[in-house]
Amino acid sequence: MKLRTATGEYVAVASPIADRRQLEAIIGRIPLVSSRGQDRSATYRGIYLTNPWVWAAVNTIARGYARTPLHVFELDEVGDRRRVRGDVPQTPGRPAAGAALDRLLSSPSTDRSSRFARWHSTVVDRLVYGSALWTLERSGGGGQPTGCRHVSWRRVRTYEDAEGDVGYYEIGAYGPLGSPRGRPRRVAPDDVVHFGRGTDPEGTGGISPLESCKHTLALHEAVVRHLLSYFANSARLSGHLKVDKVTKEKARDIRDMLVDLYTSPENAGRVAVTSGEWQSISDTPEHSQVVELVKLSREEIAAAYSIPPPVLGILDQAIKSNVKELREQYVRDSVGSWAAEFEEEIQAQLLTLVPSWRNLFVESQLAEQLRPDLEARAEVYQKMKHVLSIDDMRRMENKPPFAIKGVTDVPWLDSGALPVTAFAGGQAAAAQVAAAIANSRNGHQLETP
Repeated sequence: MKLRTATGEYVAVASPIADRRQLEAIIGRIPLVSSRGQDRSATYRGIYLTNPWVWAAVNTIARGYARTPLHVFELDEVGDRRRVRGDVPQTPGRPAAGAALDRLLSSPSTDRSSRFARWHSTVVDRLVYGSALWTLERSGGGGQPTGCRHVSWRRVRTYEDAEGDVGYYEIGAYGPLGSPRGRPRRVAPDDVVHFGRGTDPEGTGGISPLESCKHTLALHEAVVRHLLSYFANSARLSGHLKVDKVTKEKARDIRDMLVDLYTSPENAGRVAVTSGEWQSISDTPEHSQVVELVKLSREEIAAAYSIPPPVLGILDQAIKSNVKELREQYVRDSVGSWAAEFEEEIQAQLLTLVPSWRNLFVESQLAEQLRPDLEARAEVYQKMKHVLSIDDMRRMENKPPFAIKGVTDVPWLDSGALPVTAFAGGQAAAAQVAAAIANSRNGHQLETP
């Protein structure tokens, strides 16, 4: 039996896992700068929780996508698409297939967590571990899925079959050495949605973006350790005390006195009164080099997650115009690329399970990201008036539609600002409308056909 590790490799293991190195490969670890000859490493989760730039990058994308609506659409007989909703009143009886899918994707999880929380935790797992998992619940133990729940990837073990595909997933709680606490639950691939599945060209899962910047992460952690140790241990007198020959015990007493009185940030700047000769030395770290190393690490992490630095609050080269452009780039390229992956995974792993869902598709509404920008929305509406009706625009602004048939429920043309239905009668009707416009300009009352 083989177990897929977080780095995309497969190791032959027996369950329960008894080897610490195998466990570290499974949960994912980044090697760090050693300390006094001892190897050090950190788990993916540990890096996510302690590195502020990884935290910022992951949560910026996760929050950006979690607040994006995910709509269900179907195609009619002529290929036009129509949104299917499950949150509107339905006829009595079993809901339609599209309505059932919309409810499954938009309703809270079976553990009563919100839709936002489910998507947020899913995206975090995908960005930190390289994979994320939903388990599906079916009515009566079989048939059409009726609910889904996110499972933390740290609780998941994947086992491959003879052909190298995922044979089954094992979900449970695991102890420090990987031994199961209780009996893990085995889940078939048809009962899950595995985000990131197949994105690794050499495996069935995904690879964590943290692997691409593991040296940067190790460098950043070493710099932080250096600064913490410097401020915690250094004597802020920035020198050493020269005394006459003394015994080892006397020298130790003097050293202990200096440590007690002058080390730690709170004792910085104290005045030394001694019988020895004070010689000043420079013990301040090269702050310019430290700053450059920190800047380098944060920019490389932003690059690994394809996020423009100003979106993360790195405003060194930011001005108003490029911040606006980079914000749009963030929506299109950062959130948009992940949105496309999540849509395709749902399409491939969920919609194919139910025959009545195979003519449906899902789409993330990234245009909602522009809602806080009133000027951008007004420009979009102005340019899209030949596609959107007045009622469509009012619905997008959460306003009730006017519902004037043939006027507010159809797109408008630029010339004369008339509804397209005014030209439904052909050239004769168009000529009559043109005459009506001319009469209105001469002071006559406008009459439309």
